[in-house]
Amino acid sequence: MKLLLNRANIVFIIDLLLIFLMPAKISTDSPWAFVVVLILAEILFLVKYGKSKKESAVDIAFVAYIFLGLWELFKKLGMLHPVLVPPPENVFNVLITQRELIVQGIFSSLLLLLIGVGLALVTGVIFGLLVGWIPRLREAVMPIANVISPIPPLVYTPYVVAVMPTFRSASVFVIFSAVFWPTFQQMVGRVGSMDQKIIQSAKVMNVSTPTMIFKVILPYCLPGIITGLSGSMRAAFLCLTGAELLGASSGLGFFVKKFSDYADYTKVITGIIVMGLVVTLIETLIKLIEKKCIKWRYN
Repeated sequence: MKLLLNRANIVFIIDLLLIFLMPAKISTDSPWAFVVVLILAEILFLVKYGKSKKESAVDIAFVAYIFLGLWELFKKLGMLHPVLVPPPENVFNVLITQRELIVQGIFSSLLLLLIGVGLALVTGVIFGLLVGWIPRLREAVMPIANVISPIPPLVYTPYVVAVMPTFRSASVFVIFSAVFWPTFQQMVGRVGSMDQKIIQSAKVMNVSTPTMIFKVILPYCLPGIITGLSGSMRAAFLCLTGAELLGASSGLGFFVKKFSDYADYTKVITGIIVMGLVVTLIETLIKLIEKKCIKWRYN
């Protein structure tokens, strides 16, 4: 009974009543896409709250429903700009009318993200291990890395897009740059701060350098690599979106840029919402991987 009568569910019902019973001063698209979004959000909330019993889940749902309810109320009262702040019915209806373009954009962006982040993680980890383990190499490389790494990839994105042979290769390079340097520097730092007792124990067993790096040091640093994935993905998605805004022919950034050029802010807002959902799903997946691989942190 408590699950059904909490404040989030009460606001959810009020939102539905606003949609169907309150007359609007402006015409809107079909409300069913908006209703489906609300119902899916409610199902997600009920599942999450049913498992965790955390009041934070109620608070999140409550704030989300309040925001959507006020958006619906103010639009029906004609209190918001009809172009800059379109009705929620119109915004969520774009998920149906433009579904093919949105799905294509999601897969295009995720493919570039996967390639760029994958290459950056592999090379960043390998080079970080080598540079962190070999003092002379560390002294030669790290001063250069400390100069290059603080430069935001978005700064040189326009130049990269102009000089690279294709937009896709330019996007991969920008994503690679956003993830490689933090991964590389973090790996060097982790290797340098590794417990020396572990190193000495391995040396006593007379292990080879490759064995030391890939079977002793790498497993030791692996939890830190996984923990840093969330921040890396956020930075990579930010750079990818910035690149897509400049010259892409597909992707979520292209979707937003395309319709913003025509001042179609209904579709622009939909694209922004989809971006937020995609990033949230990626971070949720990373959290699941982290819980699976680093179980002792969640026990």
